[in-house]
Amino acid sequence: MRTWQEEAEMLLSLFDCFVLEREAVYASSEFFTGRRYYDLCLQHEVRTPEDLKEKLGAEYKNRLLAKNKEQGMSFARKLHELGHKIVLTPVALDADPLHLERNWSGNEYRGFWNLVIAKKCHTVFLNEGWQFSESCVFDYLAGLKAGKKLFDHSGNSLVLAAARKMVSSAVARLEDYGFDVRKLQEALAELKSFSSLG
Repeated sequence: MRTWQEEAEMLLSLFDCFVLEREAVYASSEFFTGRRYYDLCLQHEVRTPEDLKEKLGAEYKNRLLAKNKEQGMSFARKLHELGHKIVLTPVALDADPLHLERNWSGNEYRGFWNLVIAKKCHTVFLNEGWQFSESCVFDYLAGLKAGKKLFDHSGNSLVLAAARKMVSSAVARLEDYGFDVRKLQEALAELKSFSSLG
């Protein structure tokens, strides 16, 4: 069985077949967490992914993941229609298509897409509500660290000071509702560690 590193390198080599270095734009959208996830939790009076999965049962994928994938793909199509020739979005990747219980962990997904952002993209676009999504906030950080251009869903430059403020506000709001937002807090601490660039 291949290791994550071997799988990640194999996928990156596949990207080399059709995406030149820093030729693509990256379309970041919520998937596992984000506004839809938190809204569903509040609606069903739960506060964790495990409890939401239990509450929704078989509907969990349809009501959260499928809707988020649809929204993410729509965002990627919109960027393509605006003239970006190559648009990469993480919502399309299924690391366990045969459902063999060998899916990547959250950190492994993040690690792979951080490599894609660094090696294949010149710009990162963040979909509306990105500040509520752990993966989107870490995508912003990956773009920031790699020196990429960073824009919101409307094409406005997303400077560091504005990003910090948005994530800080999202963290405070979610904490008020009783959510455990340790990963968002971790990302916010990283954002605060950067000297002000914008």
